[in-house]
This record gives sequence, C-alpha cells and structure tokens, in this order.
Amino acid sequence: MNPMDTFDLDMPCRVHDKVNDQIFEWNPQWASMFREYGQKWGEGVVAWDGLLLDGWAPIMHDHPSGH
Repeated sequence: MNPMDTFDLDMPCRVHDKVNDQIFEWNPQWASMFREYGQKWGEGVVAWDGLLLDGWAPIMHDHPSGH
C-alpha cells in the first residue's frame, strides 16, 4: 500500500481502513467531502467519515489476454 500523503483523491483506487481492517474501492466523487472533512490522525493516517485511512493502492485490471 502507498502512503496517504501520495493519495490522489480524483483517481479510482483501493483504500485501507484501519478501524475495520478492510479495503474498499475509492469513489472520486467523495473527493470534495474528503478535502473538507478529512483530518490527519497521526503519521500516515487520515480520519474521515468514521474511518482511519492508512494506505491506498491502484486498481489493477486483469490483462485482456488472461496473462
């Protein structure tokens, strides 16, 4: 997972929530709410909407050839 300080709010990706130990798909439509309400919560963690986001990863799509 990549650190949250490199998180691009405007790109679809997967984000890890430390509270529930779950990974979910980020929807770029949430970016404005995140900018308004997200707060740093210690080193590399952002508190937002009851979650503690501590990492993100790009969405990897399967290669069309199946390889």
